Amino acid sequence: MVDVVATQEAFARRQVLMVPGYTETGSDENYYVTQFFGALPANVDPNPPDSAMGRPQAYYVEQPPKATVPPHYHDTNQFQVFLRGQAVFGKKPVAPLAVHYANGHTPYGPIITHDQATHYLTLRNQWDSGGKTMPQSRPTLRKVRRRFRMIEEIVLPDLASLAAGAADRHDALECEDDGLGVSTFGLGADAETDLALAGAGEGRFGLVLAGTLLGQDKTLDSGSCVYVGPTDSETFRAGPDGAAVLVMQFPPEPI
Repeated sequence: MVDVVATQEAFARRQVLMVPGYTETGSDENYYVTQFFGALPANVDPNPPDSAMGRPQAYYVEQPPKATVPPHYHDTNQFQVFLRGQAVFGKKPVAPLAVHYANGHTPYGPIITHDQATHYLTLRNQWDSGGKTMPQSRPTLRKVRRRFRMIEEIVLPDLASLAAGAADRHDALECEDDGLGVSTFGLGADAETDLALAGAGEGRFGLVLAGTLLGQDKTLDSGSCVYVGPTDSETFRAGPDGAAVLVMQFPPEPI
């Protein structure tokens, strides 16, 4: 499976997010969620289509000030890209541009905002029904390999320094033995790339951070997303001003 979603296409689906136990806030601002790929979790959409099962899931969360997402875990592997604002993740401040990764059944959080909102894109290789709060859900927490990564202060490629047709990859998290990895791609004007990392994995998302990327007859500007499945390949081309793309690759799901 290869798919692309342009920013404007996604944000036409922006909606208020209300999930009991997750979206209570001490401010007068709402949570919002924007669906990119697949169906939203069952605690948001209780009737997801059968076609969404086993397929990639991605959505953008706007968490308002004075709000707390409680500690929880998910059944599936997950990336989160912090793109705007400030938050405390666990006990540590986190700011853009940062990428969090957690294996399925790896508890994390809370995610706390104070005077500023935080916005983050959540990416999964397959549909997840929603977070399981801790410690209440400890009885259903499987005994699998726990893994947590936080990659901070990711630097965008300098597009002005790239020659036309040039493609440069920087590994923010070098591919681990099972394919987990995070890289940034700097693409000069009209450069072509398949957004592949150094090692093979189980599917990857690309997030356009600057410039434009051309793929599947769409012009993908900043904030647009692409997904490339583990056995698929696709060539993307940068626009006339080049492109900066963040690529996150998944390992196998926990067994």
